[in-house]
Order: sequence, then structure tokens, then C-alpha cells
Amino acid sequence: MNLSIGVCAFNEERNIRTLLDDILSQKGLPKAVNVIVVASGCTDDTAEIVREVMGNDPRVLLVEEETRTGKTGAINLILGKCQSGLLAIVDADIRLPRDSLNEVLREFSDQKIGVVGALPVVGNSENGHIAKSAAVIWRVMRRALCELSVTGELSYVMGEMYCFRTSLFGKIPSEIVNDDAYVATLARSKGFKVTLAPGANFVTKVPSSVRDYVAQRRRVTFGHLQIKAKTGRFPTSMEGVALDHTWVLVRAMISETASRPSNIIRALLILELEIVTRLLAWLDLKTGRQHVLY
Repeated sequence: MNLSIGVCAFNEERNIRTLLDDILSQKGLPKAVNVIVVASGCTDDTAEIVREVMGNDPRVLLVEEETRTGKTGAINLILGKCQSGLLAIVDADIRLPRDSLNEVLREFSDQKIGVVGALPVVGNSENGHIAKSAAVIWRVMRRALCELSVTGELSYVMGEMYCFRTSLFGKIPSEIVNDDAYVATLARSKGFKVTLAPGANFVTKVPSSVRDYVAQRRRVTFGHLQIKAKTGRFPTSMEGVALDHTWVLVRAMISETASRPSNIIRALLILELEIVTRLLAWLDLKTGRQHVLY
């Protein structure tokens, strides 16, 4: 099946060329692959760098969005240009090991699979106490999501890098904050499976300050509350795993702390911040605050 790759970028001049090199040098890419980059309201050289790459590789297409409307808006623009059966969404601030997309594509040999996600590797886990603590939570979630994928109970993928069948829908509602949770939940509702490709990874960075962590998690948690309000259930994100698959989360935490006992203290620090972010996100939902921009 043919593939398109959508890249959502806002002021990513430092990473966009490197990421496009990562994408274009992936192993096993289909011959007809194309890469659609949406530069949303960029005020730096992101768009110019993409144009330079376009000049050397016809597989790349740039779409410039004059006003930044958020990731959902960028994905809808990509869907409007996409003519492929599969669409991989890639955030512009990550790195991709060379076999990641190939590992994801292999999963689609099963026609019952609608969405495939990749797994995170934290690239700045030593950048201060907050980053070290956040990396613990990401590793715990990685373990929990892998178990749910194996048991067929997964309804969530991480938005930094995932792939889906474009026949699932034509566009994402503009008010949706978490595209990843929406796409995975929709696929499950239509009878498709959601899974992870065990060999597919992306390298990302976690927040390194309390302020950045709370801001990021406040928005993400708001999006999960939004999905819960629309569908009656949380996706199997952190909230959904904690509420509906508690023992999966417990096993993941035990495995993490067994390998690194000192991480118990770090996990407690992040759990305190999570309580704060959940309260703020709940208040945002009740008061009508919007979190469309990413």
C-alpha cells in the first residue's frame, strides 16, 4: 500500500532539515512515497529550509499556513493533499531511527489494523531533575502500552509518530486537541485494531522545567478529558491506563523501579505535578478554555 508522510512544523528551523534527512533515508520506503510538510505560521527559516530540501528531492511538498491553527488544522491540510492509503504523522521536533517507518508499515499486513504507533526514547533524560523524572513516566507508559498492544486492548498511540489508514475518516474535527487519541479511538469504534510496532522508535525531548511540564501536560490532559466527554471512555493514555487497566500500570511501575530503585522518588515528584495538571485541565474543560494550538 502506498504511503504519505505528514510533518507538522512550527518554528523548527533547528531540527527540520535533520528530520527530513531521517525520513528520506528510512529503510524500505515505498517508491511512491511523498512527504507533506505543513509549516504553520512560522516566523523563522523553517519554510525556507523545506524549500531547499524540495529543490533536491521531489518527494517533498511544502504547504505554508499563514496563520498557526494548531496540529489538527495542519493534519487536515495534509489529508487534503494526501492520496495514499496510509498516512504517517510525524512531529517536526523528533528524530527517527532508520528502520522506524519500515517497522510500522509491516504491521499493516494485517488488514484488521487501522492505526500503528511507535515508541518513545527520551533524548534529554539527563537534563535536570524534571527531565529525569518525566523520563521515568515515559518509560513506565512505554511498558504499559506495550502490554496493552499485545493483549489487543490498546486505544491510544503517541502523537509524535504514528500511522493510520486514510479510509478511516476525511478530517479531524477542528476542536480536537489530541489527534492521536482521537484517531485511535475512532479506529477502535469502527472495528479496527490499534497496535504498536515494537521495533519502531522515535527520539523526543521531555520538558526540563516545572512550568513547561505543567503547560504540556495540562494541554494533553485536557485533550484526553475531551475524548472522554465525547466517547464516554478515556483512551489508554496515562489516565485511561490508571483507571481502566490499573494492574497493567502497577506492573509497569514495578518493572521500572526494580531496574532503577531511585526512580520511586522521581515518580512521586511527577505524580504530584500530574495532580496539579489534571485539576487545571478539568477547570479548563469546565470554563471553556481552548487548547487548540500545539
